[in-house]
Amino acid sequence: MAKPAVTWTNEELSLMHSLKEQGKTWREISKTLKNKTLDAVRKRYNRTDWARFNKDPEGYEDGFNKGKWSNEEMIQLDAYIQASQPYDFIADKLGRSITSIERQVRVTEWPAWRKLKDQKKENKNSEGEVESDDSDKENLVNAFLHVCRNELKRVESIKEEDFLGRVNLEKEKMGMPFSELKKMATNRLIEFGQGNSESIDLGKGRYVIVGDSHGKHTNKEVFSLLEQVNKELKPNKIIHIGHILDDDNDISYDWGMFRNLIILAKVEELKAIQNQRNKYSFKYEVVLDNICIGKDLYVFNQDLISDYVKTPISALDSEILEDKAIVNCHRMELTTRCSHDFNSYSASPGCICEDHIMKTIKQIDYQDGKQVKQAFPDGFIKYRRMRHMYDYWERGMLVIEVDGNGKHTLIPCQIKKTPKGIATSFFDKIITSEKVFTPNNKIFVNGDMHCDKHDVNILDIQEQICKNYKPDVQVNIGDTFNYASLNHHIMDRGGVILDKKILDESAATHFVLKRVLNWAKESHLIYGNHERFAKDFVEKYPQFGQYLDFNFMCDLENMGYILTPLKSVLKIGSVKFVHGEIKMFGQSGSKLEKTARTFGSDVFIGHIHKPEMRFGCFSIGLAGQLDQDYNEPEASNWMHGFGLCNQFMGVSFLTTIAIDNNRCTLGGKTYKPIDPESWRHKKYSARLSYDFEK
Repeated sequence: MAKPAVTWTNEELSLMHSLKEQGKTWREISKTLKNKTLDAVRKRYNRTDWARFNKDPEGYEDGFNKGKWSNEEMIQLDAYIQASQPYDFIADKLGRSITSIERQVRVTEWPAWRKLKDQKKENKNSEGEVESDDSDKENLVNAFLHVCRNELKRVESIKEEDFLGRVNLEKEKMGMPFSELKKMATNRLIEFGQGNSESIDLGKGRYVIVGDSHGKHTNKEVFSLLEQVNKELKPNKIIHIGHILDDDNDISYDWGMFRNLIILAKVEELKAIQNQRNKYSFKYEVVLDNICIGKDLYVFNQDLISDYVKTPISALDSEILEDKAIVNCHRMELTTRCSHDFNSYSASPGCICEDHIMKTIKQIDYQDGKQVKQAFPDGFIKYRRMRHMYDYWERGMLVIEVDGNGKHTLIPCQIKKTPKGIATSFFDKIITSEKVFTPNNKIFVNGDMHCDKHDVNILDIQEQICKNYKPDVQVNIGDTFNYASLNHHIMDRGGVILDKKILDESAATHFVLKRVLNWAKESHLIYGNHERFAKDFVEKYPQFGQYLDFNFMCDLENMGYILTPLKSVLKIGSVKFVHGEIKMFGQSGSKLEKTARTFGSDVFIGHIHKPEMRFGCFSIGLAGQLDQDYNEPEASNWMHGFGLCNQFMGVSFLTTIAIDNNRCTLGGKTYKPIDPESWRHKKYSARLSYDFEK
């Protein structure tokens, strides 16, 4: 609540001036005046024109502080303040007090007043009522829009007296009822798109999120693909984020075919989106600020990372983003964030447009009711740099599955060219712009089990998924055998490992791997850095030789696993599988960036225990427990998960999927643990068997 204005009588002003002339301090003057604070005394003294006051104390307030400002005075005042003249100079020129000048400068909405400074026409209709002409009405609307800050929700809160005071306009010169002015301003804001919902909530169902179509830069084949996706996946909504306009301020007419489309509009594109929807009677919905999917996944546009940079979305401030967020950045990216007691991540769907360079900057001019485009010449280095930076753009989309409890699962889907046209992949399908195909090869990827610290709930969920996915190949990407009993980090510090026995760990690992072997016809296993613990131990104690080797301890080859040695790369078609422990000396960037720059795109890595995407490199979440004794489970970015890879006519479609709190929804089905205890082995016996060459 604003403080009431401090009033001064002429007697108080005279006394204050006299005391100051006597050399009294501000504090002494304040005590003498009793009801005036130290700050009020100081301010009032400095703002009073004492020469004028002493000349006519009785007429000072009436002559210099009060009275309606005329249009001529306002024009002079505007000229003076734009020339940066001091208040005492302006007061002398206009014959008003410094306080009066300061108050008028402060309360006037100057851009709005400038629209109305010539509002003095008084056209009367046949009934003698004053009416404004069209140009005056337009000025009034623009002035009102400035006063309400171009916000629809503020329109109703502005009262007539407040508006007239802030633009220094007499009611008689408005020429229309204030209610009509409000209605015209409301219609203008609706024309700009401000009448759409700021946010919406979406519940149980399936949602497809695409981004950055850039008008004519998205070709017809992509829209044919989206049409096939719409038919096959039957999403409740298709959501578009990021840029939907091109340089010519156009939206692709093909968006009109989608009745379940929601456009999460960027502010500078609102008016064009609104106009096209009205012009062609399109049925798409427009949202201004954000969309909440399920209980806690928020979708919105970000402006911190621009189009032609490679800044990762991990650079976005976690204070700005929600705990789980989807934003636009032209690349398929997923990053997890360190959090306590819940999972936190942000993702981007990539773009659906072709590589191109935008040559205009768009901005809305609400006062003139139009969109301004500022062009730059091709000769600028900015545009030459863009031709390199759009190489980092990636085509893709996100599918969000939400169950009846509002829990969601995020499934990234790459968009690539195939011999059968442009295509994407979802679960066990290849969807092209023409029809739906079955993949030539389906690969299930998991890793970081850390047996006997494996998570029985996660393995139970993964097995259920495999029964429906029916992979041809399964790849274990490393760190399967925990080897905690041979942990050289503890031994090198002089520690003694008492609570782990090598045979117990081996039995648990063998038990799990034997069951996992049934998931696919072909099974691969990559050695990780935990399997290296045995190798490091044998280097110190060579007498143990091959006894401690992973293959020997768990009988891997006899079970049927195809082994990939430590720090080697497994290749299946165009896809490379590596355990992320490889150092890649001399390479720059994060672990995913180093891997992508070293091995190219289409790469799966493990080791980092979280699902992420960057530059075509996909890491997968772990299948082990989130508390591995050596980490900090109370503050972590680890997540459970797995990967899928569908190969079709020489093209590989990779994805990484998280399992959040023992729950995953995929293909319309929610997977939860059914019989996790069956993943714990009971008593065992072990024996050695020797085969001798004949």
